[in-house]
Amino acid sequence: MKVSIFLEHLLQAHEQSGKSSKEIFAMAVGCGIAGIETNASFISSQQDLQNELGDAGLSVTQLYENYEWKDFDDDTKMKNHIETAKKLGADKILFIPPYFSSLEEETVKAEISKVKMMIKKICKMAEVAGITVTMEDFDNLKNPSSKLCYLEEYTKEIPELMITFDTGNFLANGEDVLEAYPVLKDRIVNVHCKDRLSDVSSCATGSGIIPFNTIVENLKQIGYDGNYTVEHFDIENQMEAMKKSADFMWSLR
Repeated sequence: MKVSIFLEHLLQAHEQSGKSSKEIFAMAVGCGIAGIETNASFISSQQDLQNELGDAGLSVTQLYENYEWKDFDDDTKMKNHIETAKKLGADKILFIPPYFSSLEEETVKAEISKVKMMIKKICKMAEVAGITVTMEDFDNLKNPSSKLCYLEEYTKEIPELMITFDTGNFLANGEDVLEAYPVLKDRIVNVHCKDRLSDVSSCATGSGIIPFNTIVENLKQIGYDGNYTVEHFDIENQMEAMKKSADFMWSLR
């Protein structure tokens, strides 16, 4: 098992605890965490932070980027996304498409078509660099990657596209993670281990109602050997959540 965490959680733990970022990074490694995910635009300009991560032994596993409709005709963000991943040694990038302009049926239909074109473009660009493009079940119904039916449509039409399987976002969108799994399992190359309480708020991984035992066992059966990235944005004590989440994930190995 490979356990990772979002860099944002570590930086927030640094702010909340008063400990240095180097101390927090060392604690993460001590918990068995070996990698981080973060935003490409942010980390690309943080050379000192990049050095600290490297010194701590934390690798960059995947970089995400939020796209806008203006990026449909301008490749700059896609190029920078891929180049940053290549520079930092990440073999995957997470493409988060622009939000729907409105939820009117005709608008949704038209913008889904535009998203498909964007995915095809970034997949082609990333392939040249040896980078895999993924999408996740995003936890906002205004986003074109929020519903299982959207992801199923993209993967059927675009064989290069892979999936970052977010365990907690299906619930937030009114769907069932265990029903989504068989639809997407053949494309899963990364997992976001997000847990939820009954009110769908975030909590440390293993502290909520998401059926992680079943999910991990299912992944083992298909030979999944990718990262399990613990995710708990908006937690009051990120250092404590990091320890709980990592301990829980290692208990499932």
